[in-house]
Amino acid sequence: MRAGLAQHPAALDTRPLGATFGAELHDFPIAGDLPEATVDAFRAALHRHGVLLLRDVPNDPAALVGFSRRLGTLEMHSASAHTHPDHPEIFCVGNYADDRMRANFATGVEQWHADSSFRDTPSACSLFYGAICPPEGGETWLLDAVTAYAELPPALRARIAWLNAVHDLNTLSEWNRRHTPGKPPLSEEARRRFPPVTQPLVRRHPATGRPSLFICPAVISHVEGLPPAAGHALIAEVMAHATADRYVYRHQWRAGDLVVWDNLSTLHTATLFDHERHQRLMFRTTVAG
Repeated sequence: MRAGLAQHPAALDTRPLGATFGAELHDFPIAGDLPEATVDAFRAALHRHGVLLLRDVPNDPAALVGFSRRLGTLEMHSASAHTHPDHPEIFCVGNYADDRMRANFATGVEQWHADSSFRDTPSACSLFYGAICPPEGGETWLLDAVTAYAELPPALRARIAWLNAVHDLNTLSEWNRRHTPGKPPLSEEARRRFPPVTQPLVRRHPATGRPSLFICPAVISHVEGLPPAAGHALIAEVMAHATADRYVYRHQWRAGDLVVWDNLSTLHTATLFDHERHQRLMFRTTVAG
């Protein structure tokens, strides 16, 4: 269990995933009219564990959207061209394409991030569903940003305690363009909708009160008050600590998996897969902060 978190009464059937965070949740249906107390227990478990895994969830986009709405207001993704044709609340990820749907796909290595860090109010949590999963590769890696922060060397923790960084959707877009030839630049309309925003390098969770790292290297244009090179070097130093195996859970997907992560206490990234041999289609809903 994460350092400093109080024991929460076990209302749901769970088993640990990672060394310091994460839990697999057994026999939890997301479809139907769940009692509010059950949804509250799910939310409490998510805050406690940071990541929840549900196996063998039926491929039902409407049920995914309905359950996600029980957790809060849903964000509409900035890249509307890659949303589900019948459920625009769902962002489609992978290399799948047909005459109605084209999932968002990049060939470059993804950086650690929290979803929607470029918004004024970052998202609360994300729900990621495996509709079509390759037999190898395409893993999602999740990072316990709470324990990683708590166990930083004290001098390094002090250096970042009050620093802010600028998160910029255009910085992320240019990162993706460098790694995905032919990807168009961010539109002027998107740049107007999502101007750069200042976020702390360390943030405090509104529900648990625990501080955690809020560092998204490919989204951050610079650290305020530091020369660009020094800011990026500081980020690299912190992330070298935070990405130690102790703080990382690596999820190997199978169809029907639903992974829910608390965006306010975790970071995540993805691994590559052989996109010329295999298909991948993932559905993501995002609960606003």
